[in-house]
Amino acid sequence: MLAVLIGCCSNWIFVCCVVVAGDSYSDAERCVCAGYDNGDIKMLDLRTMSIRWEENVKNGVCSLEFDRKDINMNKLVASTLESNIYIYDLRTRHPKKGFTRLREKGHGSTVWCVRHLPQNRDIFMTTGGNGTLNLWK
Repeated sequence: MLAVLIGCCSNWIFVCCVVVAGDSYSDAERCVCAGYDNGDIKMLDLRTMSIRWEENVKNGVCSLEFDRKDINMNKLVASTLESNIYIYDLRTRHPKKGFTRLREKGHGSTVWCVRHLPQNRDIFMTTGGNGTLNLWK
C-alpha cells in the first residue's frame, strides 16, 4: 500500500510507504506511525496533532506493525529493504535517545511484511523477498 503522505526536506521529497494506527485504548488516544522510503519512521499523535517521536533506520521502511492496536503502546516492529527488522519497546523511552530498540537481520533479502499473532502478541512473522517466512518470539 502506497500512502499519499509526502514529507519534504529542502529539495528532497520522501514518499511514505506504510502507515499504521495504534495506541487506541480509549476514545481520546490515537496515534499513527508512518514509514518512509528514506528510512524515516515518524509517530504522529492525532490528539495533539504533533510528531511524538521520529527516527531514521537508514533504509526504506517496508512494513510497520503495533503488537496490538487497542491497548497502550507496547511494541512496534519495522522492516526495511536491507533485510533488517527493528523491534521497539514503546514503554521505555529515553528523553534524547528515543525508544529502546533491537535490530535483527530478518532474511537474506528485503523484509516485506510483519504481522503479529493475534492470540499472542509476543509472536510475529516476517516475509522475505526470497520467498522465506520467519517466525519470531
